Amino acid sequence: MQRRTIRPLVAMLAFIPLFAAAHPPVQARTYVRRPRLVVVIVIDQFRYDYLVRFRPQFSAGGFNLLLSGASFSDCRYDYATTTTGPGHATLFTGTYSNIHGITENEWYDHTSHHTAYCVADPDTRLVGGTEGPGASPRNLLVDTLGDELRLASNFQSKVIAISLKDRAAVLPGGHTANAAYWWDSKTGHFVTSTYYMPSLPAWVAAFNQSQPARAYCGQRWQALAETPDAGGQLLGEFHPQPGEPCPDARFLAWLDSTPYMNQIELKFATEAIRQEHLGQGRATDLLAISLSVNDHIGHAFGPYSARVVDTTIRTDHDLAEFFRAVDSTVGLDHCWIALSADHGVAPNPAFIKLHHLGIGNFPTDQMRERIEQALRQAFGDDQWVEASDEFYIYLNRSALEKHHLDEAKAESVAAAAAASSPGVYAAFTRIQFLTSSLPASPLARQAANSFNPKRSGDVFLVRDPYAVPAEDDLRTTHGSPWNYDSQVPLVFWGDAFKPGVYASACQPVDLAATLAAALGLTQPAGSQGRPLTEAMK
Repeated sequence: MQRRTIRPLVAMLAFIPLFAAAHPPVQARTYVRRPRLVVVIVIDQFRYDYLVRFRPQFSAGGFNLLLSGASFSDCRYDYATTTTGPGHATLFTGTYSNIHGITENEWYDHTSHHTAYCVADPDTRLVGGTEGPGASPRNLLVDTLGDELRLASNFQSKVIAISLKDRAAVLPGGHTANAAYWWDSKTGHFVTSTYYMPSLPAWVAAFNQSQPARAYCGQRWQALAETPDAGGQLLGEFHPQPGEPCPDARFLAWLDSTPYMNQIELKFATEAIRQEHLGQGRATDLLAISLSVNDHIGHAFGPYSARVVDTTIRTDHDLAEFFRAVDSTVGLDHCWIALSADHGVAPNPAFIKLHHLGIGNFPTDQMRERIEQALRQAFGDDQWVEASDEFYIYLNRSALEKHHLDEAKAESVAAAAAASSPGVYAAFTRIQFLTSSLPASPLARQAANSFNPKRSGDVFLVRDPYAVPAEDDLRTTHGSPWNYDSQVPLVFWGDAFKPGVYASACQPVDLAATLAAALGLTQPAGSQGRPLTEAMK
């Protein structure tokens, strides 16, 4: 085989001088050097429109610094389970739940008859916090951008992931991360898992020993002067009991839902850069930061609340301070920074009903009872639904076997009952996914990208726009394919990217693809994103 290929190659090479003589040489592209440090910032529950609505209040060195890079205004997730675990996995693997396997934050396991948490690992233990199980990426079925960076550098590159949530640190870090750290609200410490190390590094132990939450004892959450329509109002206050020490468990629980947590997390990230010498080695390092507190506040008050506005403006100020620290340690001219979010959020039911946008509260219990009634009427008395969550109905396999019932028939009846329930836009069955018999529509494609045959349920539900499964009228949530949940920022800053606002359609899966291409890496194993070449030098 080799001998047959040599002669044509020699013949082709013989013509190269003639071709070159006929055409003047093309000017070589400017070489873009590799950065010392790549920082990927994910803000939990951060809608794209926040960057537009609140930009007049942003400082020069925070969001505006990033927006001076390449910003995409039409970036939307192309799946339906827009929640924290799947979102973070998607951003760093470049693919959706059907491939990376993180279908929800937690899913029901038919085999064990228990709920499985997305980063649970019974073979690990918590390190640095209270006794208990640790966490790992064992449920992540493919590798990440950080894994490819480590592989390409013969593991000389360092990858560290930080968040308040364990899943938002573990999943971005990938399988080979040097460390993933998250906040233990019981102790007010950053912790990790035996998957990464047997004990905390000295610098992390010292950071915890300093009790970072103590600096906020006695502070109130008062709106900034520049927060529009807030009037400097008091947004949150902790009321200690007589003689109560601070910080204790009650204070830490209150602090968890204030924007001060971003300051603590970014101080920890700054210390990680310094102590781990990120950006100081011969290979490019990766720091993944997921700012979680916006999600806690957004769930409680909704995207149009004064608390979310104030938190966003404070996040801008905190990022500006963090970028100054990065500049003094590594040098921003040696860094690339990417910004995105794991999902958006719906308005709360009170806001939805006030402005006649939809039904507001989604009647979850009513829908499940309707499905049970339809199955009993069709097949006899039994408990037909074993479990359900905001996305799936899980049928009782034992009941199906006892009645010698074909699963496809039961799924069809359950899906029809679900689709006729108030607030349900569509319902798809497991057999439709497995046989590729879904209707040809964007919504069905989003559902298919959410479905993994080993972990997903029997009937997949899509709620109506503005039908929110919230606990009350003031709280809200996400987890739908609609744009208020799926449209997020996607921004690249650094010397590899051409500044500008790009209106071309893109997806969050393009983040890993773009950074991998710019770094000269193999794409993560399951990556389906495209390098956004329109914004690359």
